Amino acid sequence: MRKLSAGILLLLASPLAAQHEQHMKSQEAPQSTQAMAQHHAFLEAEREAIERGEGFGMALAADKNGFPGPKHVLDMKKELKLTPAQEAAMQKLMSEMKEKALSKGKDVLLAEKRLEDFFAQGRSEDELREETYRVASLRAELRWVHLSTHLAAKKLLTVEQNAAYQQMRHGAGM
Repeated sequence: MRKLSAGILLLLASPLAAQHEQHMKSQEAPQSTQAMAQHHAFLEAEREAIERGEGFGMALAADKNGFPGPKHVLDMKKELKLTPAQEAAMQKLMSEMKEKALSKGKDVLLAEKRLEDFFAQGRSEDELREETYRVASLRAELRWVHLSTHLAAKKLLTVEQNAAYQQMRHGAGM
């Protein structure tokens, strides 16, 4: 597992991590009480979203580039004029995604805890590195659950529905 390429590792990063890092850098005193509280609040919000099977921005790259998420499609079902068959298929897709995301999310959170425990136990650098790669791999699997659902959702809509979704969700700039 140590042989993961740099490209794969970049893929594994949380899509909101860069935004969070930029926010942290923008703080005058990164170690201030306020900055630490914001940092912990972000991590807690991510953990809670994972526990609920939510994406927490994991599929943002897909959504922004024309691959709609089933939750948002269902929220816009009247405006998109979904057929009963499309709505049923989207509901099924959403349900399957949620089930997989809950399972993978549990694996991620357990692996994160294990990594923390490894540090507390003073494990070797090799063990820590290996566990870090394991966490990253599980995070990639979880993210893929969300991204692949967006791929499937797009296939359930017509070209016109996809265009209408993008217009409603992202405006004329798409």
